[in-house]
Amino acid sequence: MRLLLQLALCITLLTACDKDDEDEKVPVSILVSKSWSPALTDKNKASNPPGGVLYSPVPDCQQDDVYNFGADGSLTISEGATKCDPDAPATKTVPYSYNKDTKELVIDGFSYTLAEESETQIKYYVPINPSTGYSYLVFLLQ
Repeated sequence: MRLLLQLALCITLLTACDKDDEDEKVPVSILVSKSWSPALTDKNKASNPPGGVLYSPVPDCQQDDVYNFGADGSLTISEGATKCDPDAPATKTVPYSYNKDTKELVIDGFSYTLAEESETQIKYYVPINPSTGYSYLVFLLQ
């Protein structure tokens, strides 16, 4: 009987450890559901933060880049055929995290607020200096 209780306790502890490891991973979401590319046209302006928004410009050399968010917390950015820096590597991997409760998206140490996570668009933003005439800088992935 004592051996059975000890065995049950060990199994419970091992199962709890596995669950904790899973909880620390990035939540599976639309972010990881497909490949994304920087975009210039907002498909849903209703999800913008209140106040004036400035859309982040996307240079020609970044418009063909591809973003792949991994469930393990890694974001791989693949340069397209047009590279901004010819000597840059074809792919770059940076860490990211996403908290669904607070809508905080952290990419390579930079914190953003996620405004939209739909099957057609990812929209995130940061506050900017009001002297620019805008309140937020908005980034789009489609």
